[in-house]
Amino acid sequence: MFNLSHRINRVLIKLSYRLGISKLASMPKMLNLDPTNHCDLKCPLCPTGLKDKTVERGSMKLEQFKPVIDRLGKYLQSINLYSWGEPLLHKSLVDMISHAAKNHKIRTITSVHLGNLSDDQVEGLVTSGLDKLIVSVDGATQEVYEIYRVGGNIEKVFTNMKRLIEAKKRHNSNLNIVWNYLVMKQNEHQMDMARERAKEIGVEITFSIMRTNLKDDILGKVEDNIEKDAQWIPENPDFNPYDLAKKERKNPITFCKRPWMETFVNWNGDVFPCGCVVTESKYSMGNVFEKDFKDIWNGDKYIAARKELLDQPNELETICHLCKANGYYTP
Repeated sequence: MFNLSHRINRVLIKLSYRLGISKLASMPKMLNLDPTNHCDLKCPLCPTGLKDKTVERGSMKLEQFKPVIDRLGKYLQSINLYSWGEPLLHKSLVDMISHAAKNHKIRTITSVHLGNLSDDQVEGLVTSGLDKLIVSVDGATQEVYEIYRVGGNIEKVFTNMKRLIEAKKRHNSNLNIVWNYLVMKQNEHQMDMARERAKEIGVEITFSIMRTNLKDDILGKVEDNIEKDAQWIPENPDFNPYDLAKKERKNPITFCKRPWMETFVNWNGDVFPCGCVVTESKYSMGNVFEKDFKDIWNGDKYIAARKELLDQPNELETICHLCKANGYYTP
């Protein structure tokens, strides 16, 4: 339910990007926050799975998390508690969800591979106020699943889904559990099988479009990424995001509203303009543990990023400049 603060903030956001305003009176309506960037899988298109050495690994402490939410909670409509790691590896994940959902009435979403799930987490997730749990399962059999989710066990994931469904019934929980299936060349033949399995378990299933290497997709040229990661690109045109003949994206972003609407906070407090970007500190807009978020939100880097997207003159290059230059965003 949106309150008056939410409604006023939404109007200010919309006016700002429509009128070409780069210094904002509004605040983000959505927060992406990574509780931890540790993960126990080795997915071959993910910087975490590839053990990218350009970022530091760690976890946000609960006592660091709460002030961030307390300061932004008045404006936030939703929080995505996931990004480059496996959130269930964070011992305070349930407490984080509960603080946002129950204390601030914010819609909460997290995304997990669900290979590890303790009894306490089962009970905690369904009673924490969590609105949506996305479970990433890219295949219907172990043989296909483990091609991308290297180190994962699909039967454990299916068992954990069933445990959550049972707990939902016990607690009369409204938690929405969604199986997300990333469609790639290696698994596109199992989509119907996955639909049937999801129906048996009792969860919704969605099919998502893949991206090439999740770091190079932003920092590299489209044509180079297509050539390097061609083995993963599906043949099904509905899930192939690239025009392979032209070596370009089929549907690039034509106007990116994210630096007006949302923000991303890394586990170490570094702030970035969206949840798409890599988390190398050199691309950070500032650190929320060291500086007031409002000062970061209207700091020189954030203003420069918005000016970049508005095609306004600015002398400071940001991650948005690279995103635009490499064809991820094409005005």
